Amino acid sequence: MFELLPSNIDSVDNSTSGPMFELVIILLPVMWPSLFILSNETVNMWSHLLGFLLFFLLGAYNMAAVLPAIGASREDFVIYCICIFCFQLCMLCSVGYHVFCCHRSEKTSRRWMALDYAGMSIGILGCYVPGVFYAFYCNNYWRQVYLLAVLALMLAVFFAQIHPLYLSQPWRKLRSFIVCSLAAYGLLPTMHWVWISGGFSSEPTQLFLPRVLGMYLLAALAFLFYFSKVPERYFPGQLNYLGSSHQVWHVLLVLMFYWWHQTCNLIMAYRHSQPCPGAPQQA
Repeated sequence: MFELLPSNIDSVDNSTSGPMFELVIILLPVMWPSLFILSNETVNMWSHLLGFLLFFLLGAYNMAAVLPAIGASREDFVIYCICIFCFQLCMLCSVGYHVFCCHRSEKTSRRWMALDYAGMSIGILGCYVPGVFYAFYCNNYWRQVYLLAVLALMLAVFFAQIHPLYLSQPWRKLRSFIVCSLAAYGLLPTMHWVWISGGFSSEPTQLFLPRVLGMYLLAALAFLFYFSKVPERYFPGQLNYLGSSHQVWHVLLVLMFYWWHQTCNLIMAYRHSQPCPGAPQQA
């Protein structure tokens, strides 16, 4: 039965019952009902659909209550909107891919796969913008340098993603390398921030470096599950509906974005309570 599947269906894990479900819904003209059918994609779809709802509600609450309470400026609102919108878009792109990846049209399936990869890059952008903005809040030069560097990286990734071979099987390792490199780049501004903040003993470093490292720990765990295909590679056929590596990747991604969202709120409040050195004091 599996050999009857179109070539565009490429399972993200080692599940064995998922393609049976995919073979059925390929024949359906409307794909959205698959959200309500138990399959190896159910957790993948709902984890990020609920993730989108989480960030939507967080965004609405923070915009209405939290940011005004700490005296957020117009810049703060813009930076926060970029962050939360990127997280929401990442979640939606992922949901769309896992709903439509088994579409009968290979062209449609690949378009959603491309959107899924683009969504991951957008989610990383949502981490970088507030991180760089508040880390170099008191150093306008380096803030602009790193924001422009991040923008340049994103443009480079975009041009790579529109390459005709980007979604091909031979480029699979390169795709993974690009996403990992995009995430790992953040270690450079992090080390620079620690240095200009006065080293590891400074107050900002002691307050926020553990949270930065916590985010990278979650990211490392997520990528570890994503690439290793553990545990389903050791238990083939037993984790078709719950417990596969890709499902763990999804959950860790939501946790990482939530962790960073809360971190950005904390550092935003800190920047408003601790003015930059040499800044005029309010009477």
